[in-house]
Amino acid sequence: MSIESLIGGVMMIFSTVSTGEVTSKTIWDTAIIVDKAVIKTEEGTWGASAHEEGYQIIKDGIYKIGGLK
Repeated sequence: MSIESLIGGVMMIFSTVSTGEVTSKTIWDTAIIVDKAVIKTEEGTWGASAHEEGYQIIKDGIYKIGGLK
């Protein structure tokens, strides 16, 4: 299974559960996310993105604890 199909499948499941129906906007948003996954796979930048996302999660947690956000 490729990472693109995994991300696409997960996004379709979550979007269907949250709205209860699949619309053209849901399909379009999923297609955009899958396209970004394809680009990251081709460029080999998953590690850098995960590292950056980890820092953002930590920063958001600190802001939340401090009551700043």
